Formats: sequence, C-alpha cells, structure tokens
Amino acid sequence: MTRRVIGSGFLKKSACPPETDKEKIHQRFFQFYDENLRVLEEKYQKELQQIKRHINQNLQESEIKHQIELAEIKKQNTRSEEQKDYMMSLVNQIFQKSTSANYLVTLNFAGGNFATGFPVIRANIWSDGHPLPISFTSKLPPNLKIPQLYNHWSQKYEQLREYYGNLDLLPRIKPKQQQTTNFSKKDIEKEVQKIILEIRELEKEWRLLLNNWLNESNFNKIEKELRTRFNLSDKVRLIIQSENILMQHIPWHLWNFCSDYKSAETAIGLPEANRMEKLNTAREKIRILAIFGNDERINIEADKQYLSSLSREAEILPLVKPSRQELDEKLWDEKGWDIICFSGHSESKADGSTGCFYLGNETKMTIEELENALVTTIRKGLQLAIFNSCDGLGLARQLAKLHIPAIIVMREEVADVVAQKFLQDFLELFSSGKSLYISVREAREKLQIMEDKFPGASWLPVICQNSAEVPPSFQCGHLARQ
Repeated sequence: MTRRVIGSGFLKKSACPPETDKEKIHQRFFQFYDENLRVLEEKYQKELQQIKRHINQNLQESEIKHQIELAEIKKQNTRSEEQKDYMMSLVNQIFQKSTSANYLVTLNFAGGNFATGFPVIRANIWSDGHPLPISFTSKLPPNLKIPQLYNHWSQKYEQLREYYGNLDLLPRIKPKQQQTTNFSKKDIEKEVQKIILEIRELEKEWRLLLNNWLNESNFNKIEKELRTRFNLSDKVRLIIQSENILMQHIPWHLWNFCSDYKSAETAIGLPEANRMEKLNTAREKIRILAIFGNDERINIEADKQYLSSLSREAEILPLVKPSRQELDEKLWDEKGWDIICFSGHSESKADGSTGCFYLGNETKMTIEELENALVTTIRKGLQLAIFNSCDGLGLARQLAKLHIPAIIVMREEVADVVAQKFLQDFLELFSSGKSLYISVREAREKLQIMEDKFPGASWLPVICQNSAEVPPSFQCGHLARQ
C-alpha cells in the first residue's frame, strides 16, 4: 500500500503486489498527472486570455462610449457657453443703451371707424440722434363693443355727477338746473356707492376689451416692435393721431404696453401736424397768463395758490373773471406768453368738434373768437395751454388746428377737488425739471387715491400734442424744448 498527497490535499491510495516496481508506477503516474495538469492549465490560460480580451474589448468600447459622452457634454457646454455669451451680449446691449433715451411714437389712424375697422394704421418711431423715423403699417378690425362700453360708462358717470350735485360735489362744468329729489342724504350716498361699484366693473371691462382688441394679430406686431426696440426705462411719448372723437376718449394708458413701460405716456393729436413760424421774442422769465373764470359752486382759490407758488421761477399775470375784451387784449401782449392756464367751467360738444369756456357768470368764449390773438401769441412762443376744467376735448381740437405745441385738458367732467389736486401735483413736478409727459403721468397716477369717491379720476388728464413740435420743459426759469 502506498500513499501520496496529490495536488492540494488530495490523498490517493492503491494496493499492488510485492514485486511491483512502485517507484516506476509513481513516476509514470506523476508524469501522467503533470501532463494532464499542463493541458488543463493551457486550456484555462487560453480561456483566461479570451476572457481578458473580451474584457479589454468591453473596456475599450466603454472608454469610447465614455469619450463620446464626454465629447457630447463638452459640445453641449460649448453650445451653452455660446448661448450664455449671446445672452450676455444682448444684456450688454441693453445696459449700453442710455437710461434717458427718448422716443416719439405716433400711431396715425388715417381713416376708418369702429363699425368698419381701421384699415391703415401707420406707426412711426423717432429716436434720439436719428432725424428720420422707422415706419410700418398695421390695421385693426371692427369693434362695436368699444362705443357700446363707452356709452354705458358715460351714462353711469353722468348719473354719478347728478347725485354728487345733490351733495355739493360738483364738477367744473357749468351747473345744470338740479332736479328736485325726495331722497334723503343717506339714500343718495347709498345710491352713489352702488354706481361707483358699477363704474369699477366697467373699468375692468375697459382694460380687458381694449387689450383684446389691440392684441389682434395684425396690430400686435406694433407692440412687439415697440417692445423689441425700447428699454423698460426709456422715455416714450406715444401720440394717438385720429379725427375720431371716441379714439380720443379711450383710456389708452390701460394698454398693457403703457402699463409695463413706466416712463411712457400717451397723448392724442390730429392726423395732420404742422408748426408755425416763430417770432424772436426774448423773455427773462417764463410768462404765465393765469385765467380764472366762472367759479359758480367750485373753488378756484386753490388753483391761484398753486400758480402763485411759481412766482420765483415765473412771471404770472392773473386774470380774474376777465371780460372778453380784457382777455383778448392780454393775449396780444407784446412780450407774449409761454403758458396759458385756465381754471373754471368749460364744456365741449358731444362730437368733440368745438368747445367753450366761461369767463364770467354768463360770458362764454370759444377758441374761434380768440383765433387771431391766439395765433399771434403762438408765434411769440406760446408752448403750453392748460384747461383745468371739464370736458376739454373740443377745446383741444380747436387749439390743435392752430398748431400750438402742447395742450392739457380733461377728457370728461372732472370734480373740483380732483382738478385742484392734478394742477398742484403737475405744477410741482413740471417746475422741478421733469418732462411734460412724465409730469402728466405722475400727476395723473396720483389721482388714483381719490377714486374711492371719484372713479376714473386718473383717466381724465390728457396731453394733446402737436407731433411737429417738441414738447416744452421747465428749466432754470425758462420754458425750453425737451
């Protein structure tokens, strides 16, 4: 019996006769064993090499894939960097623009109406340093809901005026004969609150209806063009030029564009604009002709105080309930005037064609009656007329035909206290050096605090601008052109 450990812990036992050459058997056995072990080892090594090659191949493929992924990521990062650089260049372009850039935009509604639409609207954009405008055209479809809404709103506004007449809160329009009423003061105040709520709902309709109309695809390109060209801080004068009186009654400041651009203000004007040849009239200080007309049931003493606060910066001549001849004579003054300001009662025809204002208790004046005197004072440098009175669109239209540079009026009837606050805030802002348009916008927006009693107060003041003239600015005691 022989024993021998084979491999790693394997014991092989075998029985053989005494004469057997055990050593030889052992030798042959181990030769056999070693040979098979060698063959097995070669087989395993071959398989191992195949496995390694397979692993290496997979690793190479994985590395290639990884490199491809890295390349793609790098490409995306490069694209992202390029996009970032592009966006930064746009940002830089924006910030490189002057924050005080001034633009004039005119929207000329040459023809059309709300029943048939406005087939040709020409937009012109002037910018600082560029004498020639950028021009393009658009159009708007018919929209009869706008005149219907205005009529409804106007009726409610008139109802409110009548109720306020019974509460001695009168507008600056010639008082109408009050209808007798059996309502108590409490009942009237209750009805007033009801009408105010109704007007506020109509104001919401105004904003929605106007913007839906202006968002029509053909007109919306105008807004897109404006937003592309203007920085939010740019000062934009937007003039709506139309003969249509309802277009002048529309509260254009409700347009989303005007809401977003805080230094933009709308004005109205006629489709045709011209400038008058000026005479060389030198003045040491700004000259203001302050006309205080009929004050029946209103308080214009506040207007006098606000204007007198400018006495250091301006030469002010007050005319209190002047006669027709006295007013005409002062308009012919050799030195001329920079500003004419009227406080009192006024009104316009429903079609907006003409208007009138009241000097004394029964003295009614029209622009036509003063045309020669007004033309002369415009040639001598009159730049701004302010009618701090009711329903002034007819007056503005007549003055615009005389080519006066700028006019400020109230679109509708205006409560006495609202007119007082507007004049106070406007004069304070304008005399501080702010532009005419910014002064009107800020003074108009400050009227919002009064809309709990006087809805739509901030809608009333409007500039009527001659687009052929540069609006004036109050600088160092002189009325300069902006």
